[in-house]
Amino acid sequence: MRRLVLAVLAVVLIAAAASTQIGTWTQPAPTRAATYASTSAQSMAVPITQIGSATPAGITVTGEGTVTVTPDIAKVTLGVEVTNSSASGAQQDAASKMDSVMSELKSQGIQDKDIQTIRADLQPDYDYSTHTPVLKGYRATNLVVVTVRDLSKMGGLLDSVVSSGATQVQGISFSVSDPTAAGAQGRDQAMKDAKTKADQLAKAAGVVLGPPIAIQETVSPQTTPVPMAMAAAPSVAAAPRTPISPGTRDIRTVVQVTYSIK
Repeated sequence: MRRLVLAVLAVVLIAAAASTQIGTWTQPAPTRAATYASTSAQSMAVPITQIGSATPAGITVTGEGTVTVTPDIAKVTLGVEVTNSSASGAQQDAASKMDSVMSELKSQGIQDKDIQTIRADLQPDYDYSTHTPVLKGYRATNLVVVTVRDLSKMGGLLDSVVSSGATQVQGISFSVSDPTAAGAQGRDQAMKDAKTKADQLAKAAGVVLGPPIAIQETVSPQTTPVPMAMAAAPSVAAAPRTPISPGTRDIRTVVQVTYSIK
């Protein structure tokens, strides 16, 4: 009888333990893949909403305007380059020749404010034809940039300075002394061009164009250098004057405009 009671008690204890385990069972945690998918879906949804609400609607176009002008001013680089067996001799020769050039510029009506020294140096001059360089002497150079405001005198000016001792004429650049009017005209053309393009795009897209909300301008340089090289020539009676023609120059204005959409 005692054994029967113990067996019944054991069954009851086992059943109670099983009941406790079943009651405390919890749902397994989601797998890593499931968590990543859920997080990715949420993170993708947020930027799309932010971008859609923060980006302004607009149409961006580029407009161009070109104005042709006739230059009325020129700059030319000229001067002397001499060699001598001694440094002092080269320096003195260059100074003497440059003094004659400057005097000729003044006699041609060039003012001091229109003459700017850009180079004045003295350096050794070597002969590199042998295995070991040999010092031949010294080279002195003196160059100035001259602004010419009367282009009709340009050819005669170059001839006269070469005759007076200039050994270097390196180039000429033409420009307009006051580009204000041409710049304003170019901007008007560029903005009209931009508006025409924006109207066409808005019509094709089926939207109504609003006012501009951003404008950026770029102006191309109007100075164009003309390669040129002259050297001192022997004096010849009634020598022809060097022909100089400024031609025309294009001042190009580019604007980038962003128009709003109503």
